[in-house]
Parts: sequence; C-alpha cells; structure tokens
Amino acid sequence: MGIPTYEQSAATLLYAEDDNLTQELVIQILKSKFPQITLLLAENGQEGLDLFTEKRPDIVVTDIHMPIINGIQMAKKIKELDKDAQIIILSAAEEVDNILEAIDIGINHYVLKPISLEKFIAAVERCLDKKNLRDQLKQQDEYIRRMAYYDNLTGLPNRQLFSELLHKAVANAQRHKRLLSVSFLDLDGFKNVNDTLGHFVGDQLLKCTADRLRLCCVRDQDTVARWGGDEFVILLPDLDGPQEAVIVAQKIIEAFGQPVVLPDRELAVTISIGISLFPDDGDNGDTLINNADFAMFCAKNKGRNQFHVSANCDSKKCH
Repeated sequence: MGIPTYEQSAATLLYAEDDNLTQELVIQILKSKFPQITLLLAENGQEGLDLFTEKRPDIVVTDIHMPIINGIQMAKKIKELDKDAQIIILSAAEEVDNILEAIDIGINHYVLKPISLEKFIAAVERCLDKKNLRDQLKQQDEYIRRMAYYDNLTGLPNRQLFSELLHKAVANAQRHKRLLSVSFLDLDGFKNVNDTLGHFVGDQLLKCTADRLRLCCVRDQDTVARWGGDEFVILLPDLDGPQEAVIVAQKIIEAFGQPVVLPDRELAVTISIGISLFPDDGDNGDTLINNADFAMFCAKNKGRNQFHVSANCDSKKCH
C-alpha cells in the first residue's frame, strides 16, 4: 500500500438563473474555462433547491432575483442542508442589502453584474481549490485510518480492528442471545518456508492465504483478519448453531488441500484451526481469542491439518 497521490477531481456545479442572456454567458464561460465541471441548470430557486437536495453539487452559482423563491432564500435553505456548501451569488451593485444578507448566511463569494469575466473565473477557481483540498484531506484521513486498521501486506483487517469488531459482536450476541465463533488459524510449517525460500515467497504465501480465507467466509457479517505473522483469525457472528463454525472450518481445510499457486512455484500448505464459541467458551473477546488459540494448539498437537473446538480440548493431552 503506497502513499496516496492526489489529483484534481471532476466537479459538479449547479447554476440557477432565469435570465436567458446571462445564463448563456455564464454557461459559455464555464464550458470554456472549466471543462471538467458537470453543469446542472435550474430556472428558479425552488428547482435549484430540489436539484441540490438530489445531486449535492460541489458548487452553486445563483442569481438573486428568480421566481418562486429567490437566490438568497435558496442559498439559505442550501446552507441549512449543508453548512459547507460553496455558493457564488450574482448580484447588481445596488443590491447592497441582499449582498449583506448573503454574507450573513455564509455565502462564499459574490460577483457583481455586469459579470466580470476575471472575477467570476477567480470565484469558481477558489471554490474548486477548496473542493480539491477537502478531497485531499478526506483521502489522507482514509489512508491514515487504513494504515491504523488494516494489514499492509494482505489488505485484511488487522488485530486492532478485529478486536474492536469482536467486542461489538459479543455485545450484540449478549443482547440478542445469539451464538458467535472465533477461529484462530496458523499455517503449518510456515517458518520453514521463510527459512528455505525466503521472506518474499513467504509474503506471497500469506497474501494467497488471505485470498483463500476470504473465499471461505462468504457472509457480509463475517470477518477475516490477520492477527500477526502467519496467524489469522475469523469472526462468525449471529450463528444458528456451533455446526456453522465447523462447516466453515471444514471448508478451509478442504481449500488448503489444493496447492497454493505462486508466480514461480506451487506450495503444498496445510492449516490448523482452533474454534471457540460464545457464550460457552467465553463471555468476552479476549477469552474467546485465548481459547481459540489454545484449541489451535490442540489441533497442531494432534497432527496438524485439522480443526479443533475449544470445548473438546483436554489441557493434559494438549501439552
């Protein structure tokens, strides 16, 4: 996952105007100077408000005097819907009271009529710059969140995000008296792959493992996460019975019965799985994970390439 790059994105502009000559001039300017902008046209304030409500354009340009509701009234209602909406008012010099009212409700720019080409273009450019800055900040926030909550190698949720999701799932299961399962998985002999074939091949294997696990957990509410190293965890909430967790584990064991195909080789890989169930094996996330981890240890001690349910673990036999 690389550091994101930012490019100016396309924008949508709503233009409300009932004067045909002015409308033609503004449209010509916009199409000539801002070809990346998609235009939405309205002939009165109510139509403009309806379009804004439906489309949420990035920029609004409006005349003041229009039928049904005027530009100031429309702008005020738009600001109530979205306080960050960027609005450019077109007004005559003598409309001082309207201009002051526009400033009071937070209008971003006003351009006097007859329209100055340079001032109008500058107002639109400032709105576009602000939009692009917002887009960049949003992308940065998403990137930071992804770095905090997702594994960089596999793209799966990481330990932090899994723990938070598990906490919420346990609370929901307690509230609605439902079952859930936590599965702890480990690739058998992964250290040998790293030691003999190198970490690059090991990383390829981990990515393929993540892809294969995703295919085995098909419900939207299921979560596959990388716990660390070659360890993965799976959360299956809202189960009708323990057998559903067993079926998924069997499916995973069968999936790894087929060689993992890498770009320059095939690897025969097996996987060991431990399963814990709420509420029988724990009433909180940490206990469920610990019991699933111990159940996986039991599976490895019994010969690997199998799953084991926590309730069936015998501590004396597993050590």
